[in-house]
Amino acid sequence: MSSVTVAGSVTSGETLIRLEHAYKIYRIADTGVAALGGVTFDIRRGEFVALVGPSGAGKSSILNLVGGLDRATAGSVRVGGRDLGQLSDADLTRYRRDTVGFLWQGTARNLVPYLSLRRNVEVPLMATGQPAAMRRGRVAELLSLVGLTERAGHLPWMLSGGEQQRGALAVALANLPPILLADEPTAELDTASAERVLTAFRVAVREFGTTIVMVTHDLIAAARADRTLRLLDGRIRHGAKNARVDETGRLQLPHEAAAALGPSADVEVEVSDDEVHVRPRKERRRAQADS
Repeated sequence: MSSVTVAGSVTSGETLIRLEHAYKIYRIADTGVAALGGVTFDIRRGEFVALVGPSGAGKSSILNLVGGLDRATAGSVRVGGRDLGQLSDADLTRYRRDTVGFLWQGTARNLVPYLSLRRNVEVPLMATGQPAAMRRGRVAELLSLVGLTERAGHLPWMLSGGEQQRGALAVALANLPPILLADEPTAELDTASAERVLTAFRVAVREFGTTIVMVTHDLIAAARADRTLRLLDGRIRHGAKNARVDETGRLQLPHEAAAALGPSADVEVEVSDDEVHVRPRKERRRAQADS
């Protein structure tokens, strides 16, 4: 029986995840719908990457492929040098258990409602047969990491949304997986709670070397990542320059973008789905005139 655990298989900064010309086509009746159209990118070990783009762009399909929940229709998805498309179903099950932690959208989906937070974090450790003393130590370490030591005995309904999501992060990290996949982890949270979750992500990267891939519509959350990959119509949108929102809420543009706009530029901002377009106001006037 082959092992598919990749913990420790590469050092920090080396490629851990690689998609090469990955396609995912879903069959609906007699029609094939391409969720991914030949996506290629690498993610390094210990990197925090955000996937952004409008609904239906292919973000969740990438999470499903990297998480071993689905297989690419064509191309390859490699983790630690192993092609997930070539693994048996049994090997994929072990891969999901040992290599990937999942943090799903919706706090209620991540925790067992009738177990205390402490027991929720302990369950994945029990599944791997760890001795009780080791389990208690790991649970205490993880709850401290996410700032919930004093809430360990609480049931999920007794926790705030942000506390539930941080508790779910502790569960996802219980077996110290090399990869954490997070699907809209801040979608249901207020600003302060979202910031605590994102800070906990950063701590996980620093303390455990966890590689995080986060799907989000939240541009402020995406700005906390090391790198942002933008998807549109199932493809990576290359060439886009990343802007970021600073602590005061001001939009910080890349140097090239600011230079193109010019000093004291009169600009307009258009928000569409999760995309923000900044352009000189004269562009709209010219477009209207041309039409």
